[in-house]
Amino acid sequence: MTGSGWSVREIADAVAARRVSATEILAEALTRIDCCNKELRLVVTIDERAERWAREADEAVLRGESLGPLHGVPLTVKDSFSTRGLRTTAGSRALAGNVPSRDADAVAALRAAGGIVFAKTNLAENCGDLQSANPLFGAAANPWDPRYTTGGSSGGSAGAVAARFCAADLGSDIAGSIRIPAAACGVYGHRPSYGIVPIRGHHPPYQPIEPDLAVAGPLASTPGDLSVLLDLLLGPSQADRPAWRVELPPARTVRRVAIWPDDPYCPVDAEIRGALGHVAEVLEAGGVPVEQTRPSGIRLDESDEVARRLLASVALQDYSAADIAAINSGDRAPDDGLGAQYVAQSYRDWMQAHARRERLRARWQSFFTRFDALLLPVVPSLVGPHDARPFAERTLTVDGAPRPYWDQMVWANLTGPAGLPTTVVPVRRDSRGLPIGIAVVGPYLEDRTPLSLAQRLYELLEPLGPPRVRHGNSASSVGRAPGVSRDRGATPDCSQVNPLPRM
Repeated sequence: MTGSGWSVREIADAVAARRVSATEILAEALTRIDCCNKELRLVVTIDERAERWAREADEAVLRGESLGPLHGVPLTVKDSFSTRGLRTTAGSRALAGNVPSRDADAVAALRAAGGIVFAKTNLAENCGDLQSANPLFGAAANPWDPRYTTGGSSGGSAGAVAARFCAADLGSDIAGSIRIPAAACGVYGHRPSYGIVPIRGHHPPYQPIEPDLAVAGPLASTPGDLSVLLDLLLGPSQADRPAWRVELPPARTVRRVAIWPDDPYCPVDAEIRGALGHVAEVLEAGGVPVEQTRPSGIRLDESDEVARRLLASVALQDYSAADIAAINSGDRAPDDGLGAQYVAQSYRDWMQAHARRERLRARWQSFFTRFDALLLPVVPSLVGPHDARPFAERTLTVDGAPRPYWDQMVWANLTGPAGLPTTVVPVRRDSRGLPIGIAVVGPYLEDRTPLSLAQRLYELLEPLGPPRVRHGNSASSVGRAPGVSRDRGATPDCSQVNPLPRM
């Protein structure tokens, strides 16, 4: 049985055709997690009810019943999404015992489509870092090389897909938290247009007010699976459901693509620029013109400042009124965490940033009348090693030179404030053997266009090949899909690995 390399579509089709059972697919996923997760720390909780759900899915098949497009497909979700009857911690000690009584809306949508949500994945504490480490579960390790980070905050999500613990995962993104891990782990990820996927039930609380900038979105091993999952996740918030519906337009025929590979404000590593150039060459060879340009009136530095001012709402919950007064009086400085730079700004300052965002949105809209998609770096630097130092002491390395740690989110901040849909495409491995991904950006609410271009690149680019996932003291390759060469001779050595506790 070879389900560990199958896509969502392939698993659902195989279960429906009775070529394999949901029980078998789930058992293989659990075996891989038990054998490989101790070192990688990608999965943090397993739902013991999943085996019953898989049996029920198989029984439905025998009765000729379909539970939906994800019938029998085992899925994981980021541990920031509420899961009914299963702990949801956001990596925070304060939520270590939190067992929600209802699912997050996005989780409920996956279950309603027949998906078996069987495990929760690791993340940054309270989603507040671009690595995925927290005091409850430790640091998620990159399946390509455990010495390196998965990125964050949806690092366990991307890592679990890369390690073939699951076919897909549900992540969240406010400043790159889907995009950065997808690029770091060599998988596909999609940040949807802002507001088209309900995010109720996500932690940090974000209730009762929907968060500015934050979205929920899928990570998977193929762009086709991203499209399947996005269709299932689409919908208005609960408050808007009586009158609103979400119906995305079809993908454009991509006739002209722009590329913005570098910028003096946030220099990009030569290997990433090379990957972007390679994608441009592949597209042009396929008959799609690619032009290096920048949208008129849009600057990377201004977009980054606007995004950081809007991100202040993320940090604000950690600061009292007295803290804000002390910062404004000069008696103390803000911390160095995500969103803290402008945490003491006035409401007027925030409103001015919001007005600037609206002007940026209008300029992006004009830009996409001339181009169908834009190619960008996801991050300026190659995948970095784990770094547990205080934020102020951390740095990135770009072409051998140190750069500020939060430069990781600068390129994500170019398009995030405008709510633009972005699909991450793995392109190739860097000189150390770690993945490089690039971002494909489309017009607001036209998510199908970057997804369509990602599918085209999936068909044109050479696959990265599988990561060498460790089994105990050994390592083996995992195939990416049926029919693709894979190492069938390596048997997982689980004798020295403790299985993850079920809940």
